[in-house]
Amino acid sequence: MKKLLCLVLLLQGCASLPDRPATVERMYVISCGENHVKDLARWAPADAGKGAVFLNHCYLIRHAKGWMLWDTGNSDSFAALPNGNSVFGGLLVQFMRKPLAESLKQIGVAPADIQHLAMSHMHGDHCGNANLFASSTLYIQAVEYDAAFGPEPQKYGFMAANYARLRDSRVVKLAGDHDVFGDGSVVIKSAPGHTIGHQVLLVRLAQTGPLVLSGDVVHFAGNWNAKRVPPLNFNADQSALSMQMVEQLMARTGAKLWINHDPEQSKTIPKAPAYVQ
Repeated sequence: MKKLLCLVLLLQGCASLPDRPATVERMYVISCGENHVKDLARWAPADAGKGAVFLNHCYLIRHAKGWMLWDTGNSDSFAALPNGNSVFGGLLVQFMRKPLAESLKQIGVAPADIQHLAMSHMHGDHCGNANLFASSTLYIQAVEYDAAFGPEPQKYGFMAANYARLRDSRVVKLAGDHDVFGDGSVVIKSAPGHTIGHQVLLVRLAQTGPLVLSGDVVHFAGNWNAKRVPPLNFNADQSALSMQMVEQLMARTGAKLWINHDPEQSKTIPKAPAYVQ
């Protein structure tokens, strides 16, 4: 009798389990700066001599278990620079038209409300406002953490001042993929190559469907279509494998790829304070 009761309880428990991963409630795509590039040679030698404008986006995800922010864009301090922040001897000029802090306020969210923080990688245009979120839990590949918080972050193209306050944050160091909320709705996927511990994000939305947020696994559609690896990447072989992984993930899940910097695709995506579901 006791065994029969246990079996009934087990079957009742199984019946209550979802037959597919839960979806997030909504996601805000926030404009988080622009990078004006004078020469694409570092990103695509085939386009050497051409200029481009890379758009930055931050992604604010509302889940039943809390808020999560993916990437923090260019530094809000650039908003005070009408001519932008010039790097690489003027090859790239960074702008921040509207501070991230203001965009969050318009949505009705304060930095302290965000429990979960993850960035695709620790380059300045993706972690420029990381210090605002020191009270969040940081999810980062262990190798990226060691490079960013080690003795020589500049060796990896990182600026420690962008994220110095995260040194005392709660950190979940990853060694591969991670299901943030435990229901398959928001999954960090290891995708090294652009940096030593680069990662992308799989997000499942009820109406839009599954999305892969690219980080810099690819910078724009032309590189994705041709599967070109930029010369500036940390590891070319890993970069190629990560693009292959993303392609397989898309085929397996039916996900669309949202390329963080691509200006043409950006035109088709609603921006905060609007949201996607």
